[in-house]
Amino acid sequence: MITCEACGGSVSAGTSFCTACGARLSRETDNLSHDTIPSPAVPEEGLVWSRKIPLITNPYLVLQCIGIPFLIGIVLGGLFSLGTGSRDMLLLFLVIALGLAVLMLIIMAVLQLVTGGGLETDFFISSNGVAHSAGKTTRTLDRASTAGSVVLGSMGGTGTGLIAMSQECNVLAWQDVRYISGYPAVRSLVFRSKYLISPVVLYCTEENFPQVRALVKKYAPAVAAAKL
Repeated sequence: MITCEACGGSVSAGTSFCTACGARLSRETDNLSHDTIPSPAVPEEGLVWSRKIPLITNPYLVLQCIGIPFLIGIVLGGLFSLGTGSRDMLLLFLVIALGLAVLMLIIMAVLQLVTGGGLETDFFISSNGVAHSAGKTTRTLDRASTAGSVVLGSMGGTGTGLIAMSQECNVLAWQDVRYISGYPAVRSLVFRSKYLISPVVLYCTEENFPQVRALVKKYAPAVAAAKL
């Protein structure tokens, strides 16, 4: 057993999150537990597991890679169009957004091929809420891509990288969950607050997907879980 630094509760070795409060365990404790126990523990009150997130075959991530650059392009293009009085600025930013979206899709395809199926990520669900935390490889890639975008002067790439870094470890308590979307094709569930920012995404395994859905129906607000 190890001790959570946030609440002082006892946690089984091999877990990445505290099963009492949902806090991310320290990197030292996390690394030690993964070295000593290769399989994450499954506490009675919740589940903790790891899985590689599919990239180019993941409709949720593909929509993000297309939607985020276009959203940034529309906002910036609209502002510049209003400031200059020229509609060509909006068209220019949309073309840039298209190029960024294509580039991000290519990068996703390469990453999925190189990593053998996707990026390793830790997931957690209990009576307190849900959480996900990016693995070491994902954190390294986020920082490398963001630094590269800064060096190349890419505003869109830098913004996307910073967003990815901000979402590396997200925790959402049940009382804050307002919307839940399910993607059975990739066995994933997306949890959003009323502000629709910093969602928590759980990518389940084929074995624990029914258990996770059962826990969601048990603990999530009835309105949010109604469509599951």
